[in-house]
Amino acid sequence: MAPDFQNGWLYEAGIGENRALRIEHDELAAIRIERERTGARLGSIVDAQFTQQWVAGRSGIITLESGEQCLLQPLPSGLTEGAALRVEIVREALDEKGGQSKRAKARAAAKGSALTKGPSLLDRMKQDGQPIHDVQAHEPDILGDYGWNEAMEQAETGRVDFDGGSLILSLTPAMTVIDVDGPLAPFELAKRAARQVALALTRFDIGGSIGVDFPTLTAKAERTEVCAIFDSYMTGNCERTAINGFGFMQVVARKTGPSVLEVVQADRVLSATLALLRQAERTGSGAGAMELHVHPAVAAKLHHRQAWLDALAKRTGRSVSVEASGNISITGGHVGGD
Repeated sequence: MAPDFQNGWLYEAGIGENRALRIEHDELAAIRIERERTGARLGSIVDAQFTQQWVAGRSGIITLESGEQCLLQPLPSGLTEGAALRVEIVREALDEKGGQSKRAKARAAAKGSALTKGPSLLDRMKQDGQPIHDVQAHEPDILGDYGWNEAMEQAETGRVDFDGGSLILSLTPAMTVIDVDGPLAPFELAKRAARQVALALTRFDIGGSIGVDFPTLTAKAERTEVCAIFDSYMTGNCERTAINGFGFMQVVARKTGPSVLEVVQADRVLSATLALLRQAERTGSGAGAMELHVHPAVAAKLHHRQAWLDALAKRTGRSVSVEASGNISITGGHVGGD
């Protein structure tokens, strides 16, 4: 049964991944993903040791009790290497494609701060103050009904199609770059794209430095109107430049962790594995055995996470086996069985 509100959160506690979808005016506005991780959460207050000065007087490397290394910025005055201090995590670590990663960022905690673990996805949703509807696997796929699968495909491919054009979202170490493409006249294409860019930034929790490459618009009045359209749909806090004569606009928003694009694209095999587990759990309970037919890389991921297979068996009441085949694509896994 669908929720009886037009604004609020849908929350699904899945196997290996918790999922949330925010509804505004009965339409998808944002999706969020929380995966199992070892790094410190945003908002955590933790003890650390100052390991190394990086930029003299400005930043350095600290080591948390867990062994995780973080960037400390700014440096408290008088801090010496080896000193103990208490810090607050202000940006979670970022995993990038190709196995690269950026350390989490921290700052000195306020005097007297107590140790605490940062809020979970569900905690942050509760702080938002909007209604929350828990979605269960035995219920109809409400997330799917509101466009979860389409939004996840956009995040995985980096492509957002709209009437008359498309956005291509590319992740780089320096910024998220959004290219606008389509057959319409430049001004019309730019106007339609401005709305889609603003919606995409909110939908996928994209922060940090963002570059948007609109079609070239020679008239300043046209560029101003496109910026106004972006502003009218951009609900998050950000700063932006004007669109220059080459069609480029830069947006800067606070970045507190990986965007949904960064989460799903950092490990495509993991994303395919978790999507299959969601599909399998929603296949339903039954007396017969369940078979997961998957690419060998997905099979390897599952065999390294036996707890996920055990959870699937417990939730569905069915025994679970994994069958690997090189003829199946990474994203082409499917559920079979009696």
